Amino acid sequence: MEESFPKIDSEFFCIVNRDEPALSAIVSSYLSKKGLYLPMFEFPSVTKENDTEKYEFSNKNIDEHYITVTRAHKFNIRVKNVLSRIGGCSCLVLVGLSESQKSYLSFLDKFNIFDIQNESDIEIYLKYTTSKTGVISCKPDEIYKGLALASQTDSILKIEYDAQEIQPNNSHKGLIVIENVHNTSAVIAVNYAVSIGADVEIVPILPINRLEIMVLIEDWRNGDANSFNDLSAAIYDGIQDINFNGYRYATFFTVGAPYSLILKNIIPITHVNLQLSPDFFIFSNLHFENNEEIKSAVVFSPQEFTDEETDQVIRTLAEKNYYVKQLLGKEATVYNIDNHVKEFPFNLLHICSHGGEVSGYSVVENFTDTSGISHTIEYDEVVSFAPSREEALVSVTSKQIFRKFDGYRWLSKELKTQNYPHYVFSDMMNEINKKQKKDRKRKDKISGSSAIVCHDFSYQGIFGLFANSPAPIIFNNSCWSWGDISHSFINAGARSYIGTLWNVNNNTAKKTAESFYQQIFDKPILDSLQTALSNTQETKDEHIYILWGLHFTSLYKGDSIESSKKSVAKSLLNSLWYWQEKVLKTEDKFAQRSISRTIRWSRNQLRTHFQDESIKLFLESGKKQAIKKLKE
Repeated sequence: MEESFPKIDSEFFCIVNRDEPALSAIVSSYLSKKGLYLPMFEFPSVTKENDTEKYEFSNKNIDEHYITVTRAHKFNIRVKNVLSRIGGCSCLVLVGLSESQKSYLSFLDKFNIFDIQNESDIEIYLKYTTSKTGVISCKPDEIYKGLALASQTDSILKIEYDAQEIQPNNSHKGLIVIENVHNTSAVIAVNYAVSIGADVEIVPILPINRLEIMVLIEDWRNGDANSFNDLSAAIYDGIQDINFNGYRYATFFTVGAPYSLILKNIIPITHVNLQLSPDFFIFSNLHFENNEEIKSAVVFSPQEFTDEETDQVIRTLAEKNYYVKQLLGKEATVYNIDNHVKEFPFNLLHICSHGGEVSGYSVVENFTDTSGISHTIEYDEVVSFAPSREEALVSVTSKQIFRKFDGYRWLSKELKTQNYPHYVFSDMMNEINKKQKKDRKRKDKISGSSAIVCHDFSYQGIFGLFANSPAPIIFNNSCWSWGDISHSFINAGARSYIGTLWNVNNNTAKKTAESFYQQIFDKPILDSLQTALSNTQETKDEHIYILWGLHFTSLYKGDSIESSKKSVAKSLLNSLWYWQEKVLKTEDKFAQRSISRTIRWSRNQLRTHFQDESIKLFLESGKKQAIKKLKE
């Protein structure tokens, strides 16, 4: 199945208030163009204006504004990077942004701005930007259906309480199913669907959350058949009236439901997580589909299986002119995978290891908030170590998996209805971050920990971004790899992630991976996985794999291993120079130590693996003096 993908519109670029879906939908109907994707990015709410000229991320002195302020600063950086990648835009459209939100955007003076706060502003700014004359009216509870129809018919959306029910304009090519989350994520999903010519179905919000879904799957795999029935009922009720057989593929925009499992992969199915920046996720898939400059891969395996796919994966990638960095056996350490994930340039990461739930501790802590009210937090904690011969100190990572707050289950509706002030949870985090001795109880298995077993310890995958890897593809062929660890990779910028829904049999994992890589350079990732799933049929692992991604995403072969390796070296050198300048400007001592570790790691990689390529690059750029430093 060869599928085309739309170009990104370079005329209008929208930044919208996440809590303004109706206004954003009307703006989209004015600006959308057939065959083009309207770039739209959703700004989450903030609790205070930006009062920091120079911002550095830190977990010290967490206050009630910490989460929203940190989120806003990161959003500013990410959007600025996107604008830089696409070469800017003719007009920057701000939709429903508060003054507090706008205070975090550091690039507004560089663009022509349309600041839209209401429908009257739409008339002022957008009336003459479009030639559309038709109007589609819809009720307030059908804005996503209305937007889809308006965009498909080159019409403008109008919201009216007495409008007739929207009748979809179906093409039966592809299908985008969107959970009705009542925020601009659904608007962005509709814009994407229209840009690729797919049909749109809006389904109800799930009656269960992500944690409850994971528990039901775990209980089912432990022998409770009723748990699968409960899971199926919760998910299937919203989609039972959709005829999937008429479509070539379906993509589900969801808060965390494994639709491919419930539908038994009746057609090729992908998922997009509505809680993990679907705006940036879509952009990465579209922008990097034909902009992969580095043809390299990282293959990770402690080699604990007597028979695994690793050799075949490495051989296949090398045949397609990929430079493959092998982290195998004793080299498959926490230190190595963490640094390679964060700093090494790669398009593909393949993980072959044990995975899933690891040991840790259960903790119950009491604390008093700023108002003098006592609370109890219950959580599990997983601790991991990253020793290395290259570092005098051992890096320690601690991950908390929250269970209950004041007796209410974490993320439950009951907890949300308590309406705790923001400062209560910032006070909670400050208490957890204290280095005092805590009353921990050992647990052999922490539910939801979803770690990757390394040669030395377990890797939790707690990282913020891929510094050198533009939207890579991840195949985590370990057990329970669809859990929290997938969120780290997707949040960091991965454009496709393949994981497992439970503990996969090694033989099934091996055969599925080998089949997948035999096809991956000839067809899209989705089709390669769909064919590879035949290896799970009539086994306990049937439908175990889940794909977070878009239907057209593909991997392309390189020109030569030499050119691929040179591209890796160039990227590492650019990163090294960046960090060397950054450390001189950084005042935070913790940040300085972290950057210095990154500099040492990058230098060691260049000297050990890319010295010849680096010398050639220095000679080409006239930086002969840098050759001596490289060899020191």
